[in-house]
Amino acid sequence: MKRRTKADLYTERQTVSLTPEQMRRLKELRSVRARKDGRLIHLTDLIRDAVNYYLAAQEDLPGSRRAIAKGVEAKVEALDKKIETLSATLNGFIDLVTRRRGQ
Repeated sequence: MKRRTKADLYTERQTVSLTPEQMRRLKELRSVRARKDGRLIHLTDLIRDAVNYYLAAQEDLPGSRRAIAKGVEAKVEALDKKIETLSATLNGFIDLVTRRRGQ
């Protein structure tokens, strides 16, 4: 089986202009990571990481972490309401049975 390379993965191209400050910060981050990991990191990899991080944080993008978390929160709230309703029903039933036994 042929091993996939970055060239196989990244087939889409986009040109992005950066400010000098953005480029300085990217280069600084590259230096910090290179010192930490002991290997050369390309600016394109840092930019891809930044884009992936940004996309994962978008709540209106289906499948993003934030969208998934929002969906889970809504489901948990719905379950909480159902549990409260069932608890109230059960307590009412227990009260009813207890009163009938006491008569």
